[in-house]
Amino acid sequence: MTIAEYIALSITGIYSLTILIFSIGWMKLRTFVSSGIFDTIPISIVIACRNEENNVLQLLKSLSTQTYPKENTEIIFVNDHSTDNTKDIISRFIQDFQHIKLFDLPENKTGKTCLPCLPTGRRQKGKKEALAYGIKNSNSDIIITTDADCAMNKNWLNTLVNYYIQFKPKLLVGPVAFNYRNNNIFQKLQAFEFLSLIGSGAGAIGINKPIMCNGANLLFEKSLYENSNIKNHITSGDDIFLMLYAKRINKKSIHFIRSKEAIVYTKPVKSVKELLNQRIRWTSKSKAYRDFDIIFTALIVTFANLVLAFSFAYTIWDFSFLNTFILLFIIKSIFDLLILIPVTKFFHTLKLLWLFFPLQIIYPFYIVFTVIFGLIGNFNWKDRYFQEKG
Repeated sequence: MTIAEYIALSITGIYSLTILIFSIGWMKLRTFVSSGIFDTIPISIVIACRNEENNVLQLLKSLSTQTYPKENTEIIFVNDHSTDNTKDIISRFIQDFQHIKLFDLPENKTGKTCLPCLPTGRRQKGKKEALAYGIKNSNSDIIITTDADCAMNKNWLNTLVNYYIQFKPKLLVGPVAFNYRNNNIFQKLQAFEFLSLIGSGAGAIGINKPIMCNGANLLFEKSLYENSNIKNHITSGDDIFLMLYAKRINKKSIHFIRSKEAIVYTKPVKSVKELLNQRIRWTSKSKAYRDFDIIFTALIVTFANLVLAFSFAYTIWDFSFLNTFILLFIIKSIFDLLILIPVTKFFHTLKLLWLFFPLQIIYPFYIVFTVIFGLIGNFNWKDRYFQEKG
């Protein structure tokens, strides 16, 4: 066996062990069932929205039908300079709901300036600025965030708050899944890949090594946000940087709620161009991470996929390397399935497992592309162009 083969097998082995640990973390998470009988507390839901005329009505309907008492619910939409009919749709809908409020991000907040209410060093842009504005104008000590293109069942809020009252986490991470069309293979691939990210992030929380969360389904104490030192020169990542602050204080205060009632459904993108822009945006914020668990996981995932991609490419040059490629592929696939099977079972998406092997072939090359361009940090988001500098 050559040195290159030893290195390739070692990297794949470390990757496999990492995924195994995440799988154990997922299994350690207890399924939470809300009793439906508990003390109620005031909560504020904050949503930043920009150009969401095709999605926001679905969210409004989901929020208006929540079973949690409306007298203890404050819903705040912050319109981030939408250029479509987003504001009008929200304005018309909320006329019948006193607990739903709409704020306009002030005209001088273009996504490149800072809020005067925030101290120097906490400058924000885009969605971060809108969220900060909404949280500043909220009246509750408990904040929940979601996105304008999301939907959830009527017991979502009830379940999140019930969990918080029972266990008092500083940061509660909720499950998120893509709501895909049955016959759209592109959206199914996105949904399947996204489940692997959600499952790994949940598993990491299960072993008290948080590496990931999603602002589409997040509950946190307002004081945590106010005291955090979020890296606001980075366009996105408000959720991750808040999680990292909570992790530095007490990593055991970060929980994942494993409950089907707590799932938030969001929409996959419609084109390959949108998908690559989205993934590059997600990757671009990694330049600001200083957390060992995140950096280690990102590196081992990247290198494991690089090894697989280069092994496949090398077989064209030296066909005898095919056996090594097949071995690496089988090892990686076995351990990936260890977490994907229970996660897809939880989300009732076991039927997506047929996409596993096609995605295993595509994924290494896709990862290489997004890592390279994510480190460059140029992307479009909500009709705005961003260039991350790290």
